[in-house]
Amino acid sequence: MSGPVTAALGAGSGAGSGAGSNLGAKYAKFRDASHAALGETMTAQVRRAIAQVHGLDHAPGDNGARDDPPADAAWLAYARRMPFEHTAITDEEAAAVVAELGEARYVAFSVVAALADAECRAARVDLPGLTA
Repeated sequence: MSGPVTAALGAGSGAGSGAGSNLGAKYAKFRDASHAALGETMTAQVRRAIAQVHGLDHAPGDNGARDDPPADAAWLAYARRMPFEHTAITDEEAAAVVAELGEARYVAFSVVAALADAECRAARVDLPGLTA
């Protein structure tokens, strides 16, 4: 999967140095591993929820395909709060999501949400254009 952050990292270094493309590849590998740990469907749902918080129709790099989440997904409501309300999330709310997902998937969930937030923010300001 590609996105504005991966594109910016790939273009971030001078021609011929290879450092920017290496950083972009490492970022993509980290992001893809996080997505795999969370699972394709849940990753798409979290990324779409974060994109909607940012007023985007779909997450950067996604085609807008829909995978409707379960109506009672507490983790999805939690994900929607992460971009702008993360400091207001209580320990009890976090513990409820950990109980639902398990510790390892909670970590993957947190990474996916944080990276989706960064990618949406980058898309909103055309980050690749800033690196030129």
